[in-house]
Amino acid sequence: MAFAVGLSHVATVKDRTNEFRGVLSKFSAATPAPAAAPVSKRPTTAHAEFSRRAQAVARDLSHTTAKLDRLSQLARRKTLFDDRPVEISELTYIIKHDIAGLNRQLAELQQYSSNRSAKLNRADEHRGNVVTMLQSTLASTTTNFQEILEVRTQNMKASKDRSEQFFQGAAPTLDQQRSKSPLYTLARAQPPAAAPPASALHHRGSTSQHALRDEEAHSVDKGFLALDMMEAGGLQQQQLMLNEFEDQQSNYLHQRSSAIESIESTISELGQIFGQLAHMVAQQGETVQRIDDDVMHVSDNVEGARRELLKYYTSISNNRWLMLKIFGVLIVFFLLFILVS
Repeated sequence: MAFAVGLSHVATVKDRTNEFRGVLSKFSAATPAPAAAPVSKRPTTAHAEFSRRAQAVARDLSHTTAKLDRLSQLARRKTLFDDRPVEISELTYIIKHDIAGLNRQLAELQQYSSNRSAKLNRADEHRGNVVTMLQSTLASTTTNFQEILEVRTQNMKASKDRSEQFFQGAAPTLDQQRSKSPLYTLARAQPPAAAPPASALHHRGSTSQHALRDEEAHSVDKGFLALDMMEAGGLQQQQLMLNEFEDQQSNYLHQRSSAIESIESTISELGQIFGQLAHMVAQQGETVQRIDDDVMHVSDNVEGARRELLKYYTSISNNRWLMLKIFGVLIVFFLLFILVS
């Protein structure tokens, strides 16, 4: 009989696992997810953004320093023919724009750092120190760039002076060679014109003699002109070469003058960048001054609190007998209360 009851009980068991899983899915869908995770990531995101910008500025500063070293090597050379003005001009233009871009990035980074929070904490102080360090590095790079441009200007002026001295020394020699040329003495070497005959009879009688003299003079003039043409051709070729050299030198001096003007304009723009850096450094100085004033104020408050604590300790030390009297009165009152009760 008991075995039959057990079989009937086993037959009534029902699997409700699917119902349990359905209830769990409904409960998880009805319960909202906690929204505290994104809030905790905000400071990390802001710090990562500042670090990314600071790393980009530091990387650009490193690249600009490498270009500046190359420009320094080229600008300090004093050769006359292997000067590489094109490469120097390109590096000057690139470095000038890099410095302007870095100045703009530092201004944006400082603005981003100052707008993060109204109150000063350690993270903001660290950001300010990073910006100050980058500004100091940029100021040093700008100073080196200006010094290199000044050295380049001095070398170009010295090269121009040497070229002018060379051409001034070559001009008298050229004039002396021109004075000795047969072209300048041709007019003086020509024979005077023959006088006309006195009468027609003398002219008819001496026709053959005049013809012979004309042939001899023609042959002499022909040889003299051939010699003059050869000498004149060599002189013209020399003159053309000299004119071409003078044109090249004129173009070279014009390029140097343009390069000097470009360097002077670059130095002027660097002066403006120095002004902006000075303004940014002044702002940092004001911030440091405010921090110093706050620290002094806190130090004064701490010193005042210490004095008040010393006064209170002194007053407590002087009133020990009063405390003993009060304690005795309390004990007497307690004993009387016990006796009365």
